[in-house]
Amino acid sequence: MRSWAILLGGLLVWAAHFFLLYGIGEFAGASTAARGGVLILSMLALLVDFWLARRLITLRASDAFGRWRADVALGGLALSALAVLWQALPALIG
Repeated sequence: MRSWAILLGGLLVWAAHFFLLYGIGEFAGASTAARGGVLILSMLALLVDFWLARRLITLRASDAFGRWRADVALGGLALSALAVLWQALPALIG
């Protein structure tokens, strides 16, 4: 179970960010408060991504599976950070 949590950590952050942004867009519209909420939520998601990446880097395993798991998880975290920025961009520039 721990391996799945490590591997899917970044994708779970991305999914939570997506659904919360959808809720903001659906119920708050394009107000200034909604844009502030998007900014705060996106910064929080990026902080979680970076915190998880830092933990993965400091807890590097010595076995081959542990290194592979950390590398795949870091790739998922990088994808998550890029997706969070991409999803927040329309609200922040529009």
